[in-house]
Amino acid sequence: MTQPLADVRILVADDQEDVARTLCSPLRRAKARLHFVTDGQAALQALASNSFDLVLLDMKMPPDEWGGVWLLQQLQASGSRTPTLVLSGEGAKQQVIQAMRLGATDWIDKADTDKELLDRTITILAQHHQQALSAGSEQLPTPVASRLARYLRTTDPDKQLTEGLHTLEAVLRLAALIGLASTPPFALPGITLDRLAAPSMGTWLTLCTALANSPAPSGSFQRLFACLAPDSQGRQAIQEFVTIRNQLAHGSTTARRADLDRLDTLLRRFAHRAVSSGVGEIAVATAMTYDGESYAVDVLTFRGTGKPSPNTVSAKNPPVNGSVLLLHKDAEPISLTPLMVSTVAESSGSMHILQFDGLQRSKSAPSPSAALKFARAHVGEEGSVGTFPTPTWPALAAWTGRT
Repeated sequence: MTQPLADVRILVADDQEDVARTLCSPLRRAKARLHFVTDGQAALQALASNSFDLVLLDMKMPPDEWGGVWLLQQLQASGSRTPTLVLSGEGAKQQVIQAMRLGATDWIDKADTDKELLDRTITILAQHHQQALSAGSEQLPTPVASRLARYLRTTDPDKQLTEGLHTLEAVLRLAALIGLASTPPFALPGITLDRLAAPSMGTWLTLCTALANSPAPSGSFQRLFACLAPDSQGRQAIQEFVTIRNQLAHGSTTARRADLDRLDTLLRRFAHRAVSSGVGEIAVATAMTYDGESYAVDVLTFRGTGKPSPNTVSAKNPPVNGSVLLLHKDAEPISLTPLMVSTVAESSGSMHILQFDGLQRSKSAPSPSAALKFARAHVGEEGSVGTFPTPTWPALAAWTGRT
């Protein structure tokens, strides 16, 4: 029998941990993965470094007397949209009203948790997962959003599995490129010249796994990859889909409904976590001004499947016009160039972004002048995309141990 909350990640914030563990027994029996903290500060730190499907919080805990209200205030200010379920004890009615005004999803009286907690949790997550793919196709960075949108439009079950695997690969690729761009280079285990020359879905997973296991993976990479595979168990599940992808490509298996259902669940949970927690935005720098202390950078933000939208962000260091950036709220922009590049379409004058897709093939081993190949970030675009810089092999050589 399938457990309704299998592998769902729930953060439980309550200063009485023993009591909280008892109250959450129905969730544990339903195979939810529970992480306990004892105050609002610890909950905020956990949410900053991990991905969760739901936050379950007590109103009366540190800091101060009503730490649950404090935590909701911090989450609202940060733009977090992770659903929150409030546990209310005696004498906390006014705080519950305040919590709902601060965006709490729902609340339960502690005395009723044994009867209501499991059903309420399942209902909340079912609603969010049902909307997750649509929300992801509108709000996540374009390289992933356009794939989610295409997967949503596909109705044939056989093609759905193929499109779902393409979508999973798009998430792995973006996470890997962010990790490579934001981590100091070092030789990654399992990454060879031949694999980078023609990267497959398995290559992107190997890159992500190696980066996740590195001594100091970047926070930007961790935020995105944790939404998909927060631990070794999650990575093993993705490896199984890599195997299915290879078998389908070689004709050694056919699409199965059970595989599609598992993949659909994985993609919905990823989209829910990514939209809820915020994984950053992809943008292209177009102009900037300097006020003597920082730069006001005009950018075009690539979100969802629509046209890029203009915005202005602050930076301490001036990015190169045309460079592709990863943006996080109140954080210095991270350059993704040369692994992602921008170009202007010759016919329409519209801006496009392209992603690393291997090396230009030649009969000999790559030389310092070997050019990188790129693929469109927006699935379904047609026509010429114009010219763009052609970064060369040294941009990636250090990751293989070769220079």
